[in-house]
Amino acid sequence: MKLLSRRVALALGACALLAAPALATMYKWVDKDGKVVYSDQPPPANVKSEVIKPPPPPVNPNAAQEFADKQLELKAKEKKTQEEAKTAERTRLDNERRREGCQQARAQLRALEVGNQLYLRYDEKGQPIYLDDAGRQSAIATQRDYVRELCQELTAR
Repeated sequence: MKLLSRRVALALGACALLAAPALATMYKWVDKDGKVVYSDQPPPANVKSEVIKPPPPPVNPNAAQEFADKQLELKAKEKKTQEEAKTAERTRLDNERRREGCQQARAQLRALEVGNQLYLRYDEKGQPIYLDDAGRQSAIATQRDYVRELCQELTAR
C-alpha cells in the first residue's frame, strides 16, 4: 500500500511538474503520515523539504529551420521596405520635377501674355525670330493648353 501511494504521489508530482509554469518553485517533503508530497507551496516550517528544479525545456527539433525561415522573412521585409522607400523617393522627385515644369510653363505663359517683342527661336544666322500678333496669340493658346495639362496632373495627384 505504501509503495502504491508513493507511485501515485510520484505520478502526481510529475504531473504537477509538467503542469507548473517553468519558473515556479516546486517543493518535496514527507508529511506526518509518511507520504511524499509535491507542491508549489512551501511546506510547514517544521518540516524538512527540498526544492526540485524544473525540467529543462523540451528541445525543438525544428529550431534551425524556424530560425532560417525567420531570417528569410526578415530579409524579405527589409527588401520590401527598401523598395517602397525607393519608389517613394522616385515619386517625390517626379512630383518635384512636375512642379518645377509647371512653374516654368506658367512663367513662359506670363511672358507671352505681357511681352511686347518676344522671340521663339533663332534662325540659321543666329538672329532671333520675333513673333507677330498672330504668332503670339497662337503661342499663348498652345502654352495655356500645356500649362492646363501639366499643372492639372499635379492637382490630380
